[in-house]
Amino acid sequence: MKNNDYIRLGGILLAITSVVALLLGFFNDATRDIIAASKEEAKIASMQSVMPQAAAFTLLEGKAAGSAAEVQAASDAQGTSLGWCFTMTPKGYGGTITLMVGVNTDLTVSGVEIVDHGETAGLGANAQNPQWLSQFTGKSGTLSVVKNAPQDDQIQAVTSATITSKAVTGAVNEALALAADLAEEAAQ
Repeated sequence: MKNNDYIRLGGILLAITSVVALLLGFFNDATRDIIAASKEEAKIASMQSVMPQAAAFTLLEGKAAGSAAEVQAASDAQGTSLGWCFTMTPKGYGGTITLMVGVNTDLTVSGVEIVDHGETAGLGANAQNPQWLSQFTGKSGTLSVVKNAPQDDQIQAVTSATITSKAVTGAVNEALALAADLAEEAAQ
């Protein structure tokens, strides 16, 4: 090949990559609002799942701490406070787990839902099983993970997924502690 052939091929490659980059930018811009609306709908559905009696959610700016990415106050149709929804992002075995934790004003868990995870299929991914997550409902205080026969303040680990179980339980504990702080703040 001659030097001119290399320059010509390089120019063609540059033109193709430029056109592809422009198309990707165009479609990214065109779908940005649709994707954002879809994510917002999914977040609201998750909050409704963990706090089904709530009619409205209000973002509490500056209240997120630790693995809490976002805190929303939940209220009924009359505006009465029902509790809080926490978007938690603890580190599990396979990476970050995103979960929604609902906590009632009496500082009991109203529900837990795993929104996104990278846990191992058939092992840690079993943490999103509604039956396992239902163990958290109605619990309060500091929870711990055990492998067999859980008591009142204990959660039975997902089989062969202790790291995932501890990550989710730790996030629920953190949400309960944040809720206690918010309840104390509201009482003052």
